[in-house]
Amino acid sequence: LTIAIVIAVNFLVGGLGFLNGRFDVTEDKLYTLSNGTRNILDRLNPDEPVTIRYYVTSEDRVMPPVLKSHSRTVQDLILEFQKAAKGKVILEKLAPNPNTEDEDKAREDDIQGVPVNNEGDNVYLGLAIQCAKQKEVLPFLNPNEETALEYNIARAIQKVSKEKKTVVGVMSSMPIMGSPMFPFQRQQGQQPWVLIQRLRMDYEVREVQMSASSIDSDINVLVVVHPADITEQAEYAIDQYLMKGGQVLALVDPQCLVAQRVYSQQQNPMTGQPGGVINPTSDLPNLFKAWGVGYNKADIVADVNYRTQLMGRQTPVALRLPNDALNKQERVTADLQSLLFMMTGALEVSPKEGINASTLAYSSEASDLIDNTEAERLLREPVSTFNASGKKQALAVMLKGKFKTAFPNGKPKAPADAAKTEGGGAQDDANAPKTAATPAPAAPAAEAKKDEAKKEEEAKPAEPAKPTDGTILESQNAEGVVVLFADADMMYDAFAVQQDPMTGGLIAVDGNLPMFLNVVEILSGGGDLLAVRSRASTRRPFTKMDELRENVEKKFRPSLTQKQAEIDKIAQEMGPLKVKNGQLVVDPAQAKKIQDMQVKSQQLRKEVREIKKDQNKDIDFTENMITLLNVFGVPLLVVAIGLTLAIRRRVATAAI
Repeated sequence: LTIAIVIAVNFLVGGLGFLNGRFDVTEDKLYTLSNGTRNILDRLNPDEPVTIRYYVTSEDRVMPPVLKSHSRTVQDLILEFQKAAKGKVILEKLAPNPNTEDEDKAREDDIQGVPVNNEGDNVYLGLAIQCAKQKEVLPFLNPNEETALEYNIARAIQKVSKEKKTVVGVMSSMPIMGSPMFPFQRQQGQQPWVLIQRLRMDYEVREVQMSASSIDSDINVLVVVHPADITEQAEYAIDQYLMKGGQVLALVDPQCLVAQRVYSQQQNPMTGQPGGVINPTSDLPNLFKAWGVGYNKADIVADVNYRTQLMGRQTPVALRLPNDALNKQERVTADLQSLLFMMTGALEVSPKEGINASTLAYSSEASDLIDNTEAERLLREPVSTFNASGKKQALAVMLKGKFKTAFPNGKPKAPADAAKTEGGGAQDDANAPKTAATPAPAAPAAEAKKDEAKKEEEAKPAEPAKPTDGTILESQNAEGVVVLFADADMMYDAFAVQQDPMTGGLIAVDGNLPMFLNVVEILSGGGDLLAVRSRASTRRPFTKMDELRENVEKKFRPSLTQKQAEIDKIAQEMGPLKVKNGQLVVDPAQAKKIQDMQVKSQQLRKEVREIKKDQNKDIDFTENMITLLNVFGVPLLVVAIGLTLAIRRRVATAAI
């Protein structure tokens, strides 16, 4: 009977999952899928399940401990994916150990092998996610990117299950889309910026020319990067795109270092001559005015609290914003740890009616606005005098709501049309109708009546004439979103990514690239992934132990500092006594003084050693107590509860 009960319970719990629940009591919910991930899994088509092939080397001889530990974290997570998908995700686990068929399958799936010894053995830790004919590969699951693990898997599942890609339009005065090769001139083409490469992994990326007079309606998100010397016609195109329900992400810059020091100094591959100069300042004057955004392209933010390195020196015009300077209420920046801004401007928002504004990132109060000349000087020289304004400067803002057009009078005239209009009117046109003869002067009474009627007409408030060229005057819905950054350099490769020493690949530094992708996801209507992009790591520091160790060291630090100061003082006094004019000291009085100092120095060093021994004893005692509490605390608690229940039961039984 006991054996039958055990088998039945195991079948119900393990086989059928009856009463097979669990509780995630970790602080950051490390083992709980986010709601965004569950939404993605819920939308999967049950007739076209997603297959996850998990490749992990199982041979201990070649598998490093750090990867083996990380592989268990990966397996726990994908099992949660399989469970939450309710049959719409199929999991296959393969062990591509050296010289096996599974290793050949891993190579066929483009899983990256990492060499581990001189014998040519590779270890594998990657995923191939496939739905029908679409496949997405995570070639190597780097332990350093554990916080992005759920996001990467959820993104891949969403990508392979989607039939049509979201279209992202990119407009820029810089060649961020890359440039082709010119074999005849032996010039190598430029690679697209990493942000473009990363966008192409998930979206269809389409270039929009700076001279565009309209923007395709099938573009879901428009990204504008450093729109230097933008024309009114291009601004009008952006404006009407927003009015039609489009979403806009714009990065302007008062002093774009990339435009100034990278692209304006390169050679033209067709001629071999220096390339054209790109204006380092950019603005959207008409749009900003309509949106209630104040921005002076001559002002640069200097911040002595958040300053970081640029061109080999600390400078207040290069800012590394900590988590405290980011808006924790907005999903775009809530989970980011830092952002890097280079020669950034400031945005001052007085939102128009129907528009809500929120600041995403801001400087500290120890900041002020300076001009371009002063900013350039701070790149070369240290800060000598600086007067903080005591005011935080907004560096990035998000606008939401119902927008009104920046061109209420209709489409602006092209420069050629404006010049033609200014050059002459109908009187200069040979085909224009001839002017009628000058009428005879009217009678005085009639003239007086006309003047009175004219005054009454002028007194009436003039109603703006509605444009007849099809201009849309306000957005078609109240869900328009515009995200603005006062810096374009922040998305350049040198400031957004760095090379991973383990794999040689590129990984994001700070939060610039994740933040950019967050914004695009929100604007494209795919905000489900935002909650899982920056999960907490399972590898947590022993902060409590560090705190206790610091408390112990703090107690002994004054004594150690005092003794060390005495030792240093004796060493300084002994220096001149040992050598005089290049000769060794032989004076008996001086020799006796040196000997006394040496004895005292040795005594002080001995006292320092004793203090450090006492300090280490206290630290070891603290660590041992913590260890004992962790090892025996829970069992003792269980025993205490058991004894309490047993005593209560005995008392109750005795009373009966």
